[in-house]
Amino acid sequence: MPKYTKKNRPPRSTMAKSGADDCASIDDGVSLCSNISDGTSIYDDSEIGFSSTPDLIISSDSLDEKLDMSIEGLRNKDSRTREDSLRTLQALFSQKYIYDLVASRSENLTEQLAICLRKSNESEGRLAAIVTSLFVIQLGETSDELYTKFRDAIMPILRDESKSSILRKHFAKAIGIICFIACEDISMTVELMKALETIFSRSYLNGDGISPILNHDLQDLHTAALSSWCLLVSTMPNNLAHELVRMYAPEKIPGLIESNHAELRNQAGEAVAVLYEIARDIKSIFAEPPESLLLILEKKANESAKYKGKKEKRLQHATFREIYNSFEEGTSPEFDVKFGREVLEVTSWTTRLYYNTLSSILAAGVNVHLKENGFLRSIFNLEELDMEEIQQSKGNRLERQLANRSAFKIRTQALNKTRANKVTRSQYDD
Repeated sequence: MPKYTKKNRPPRSTMAKSGADDCASIDDGVSLCSNISDGTSIYDDSEIGFSSTPDLIISSDSLDEKLDMSIEGLRNKDSRTREDSLRTLQALFSQKYIYDLVASRSENLTEQLAICLRKSNESEGRLAAIVTSLFVIQLGETSDELYTKFRDAIMPILRDESKSSILRKHFAKAIGIICFIACEDISMTVELMKALETIFSRSYLNGDGISPILNHDLQDLHTAALSSWCLLVSTMPNNLAHELVRMYAPEKIPGLIESNHAELRNQAGEAVAVLYEIARDIKSIFAEPPESLLLILEKKANESAKYKGKKEKRLQHATFREIYNSFEEGTSPEFDVKFGREVLEVTSWTTRLYYNTLSSILAAGVNVHLKENGFLRSIFNLEELDMEEIQQSKGNRLERQLANRSAFKIRTQALNKTRANKVTRSQYDD
């Protein structure tokens, strides 16, 4: 992620309240969101390009051994073995924050993940895209070299229209996250944004103002490409952000709101909200939306087409009502994310974009990373990590686990002894 964003333009109106709930457990396993306006824009994983939470539950025992075995499994010639290793890495990287273990093996992981990405097998490629994104989140460091290695593995397949749209969708989402975190070179970020626009521009309105008719998988790909493009827009310096707002906010992106694909419509609406929020932040002369855009937003907020399902209409109404109100009344999305004794207050479109993107891939592990991952904490302007408190929390958890194991062993021995006595008495009675 370019340093510009982290240092000079952090997400606005984002705070963390420490000690918000003294009774809350440090070991809370689930983030708590409240005050979400009708639950809008918290898309299902299938809608934004990543799979759901892995079934594997990783214990804290011998994490280094599990990591080494999984990396070794990526070298196996059998595709099923490689996929099993990728699933283990997905669970490990999402459920645990293990920077030291990952950083010491980053060279091996980078090499093996790049090989898996290049294989272009849909099942393995999808898993490799997820794991690569999680790997970069674990590192949380800028490295143009790292970005370039993964870009060179991903982009040939992402550009290849003969490849599966489902695979390309996962690659579009992954390269956006990788660039957002690792790429510091603005020119390389702009180059990627152009490539992503080339993909979703196929959904732009035709010359007659009609949306093109495309299959569902292709529209999912366009949604993922637009989501990554929007994520990278938020990293642009003021001069480039100003130009992007001028070029895309009045007509191009709003045109995607007319798509017949629900997720693409909603993603385009949020992209418009992010663009104009950035425009207001940098005091651009294009910060005010044209009347034609407001009419489109109002129309989508009240549309009641009979051919749309109830869930689809409800989500569309809530999404566009919130976007429309942000222009008319100056409001912003607001919801809280509780993790441990802290509360992350999300009060801007840009911050919500960050949270939705990262939580979609980290799933239930997002609160672990919010507590321990320095990169995520810097993204959301959370206070600096208190390593002593984290270590104490981990130590207390380990002590409880050891105590529980000891108690279980004692109970088991006592039950075995009782059963043995019953057997002896039964034989004697006979």
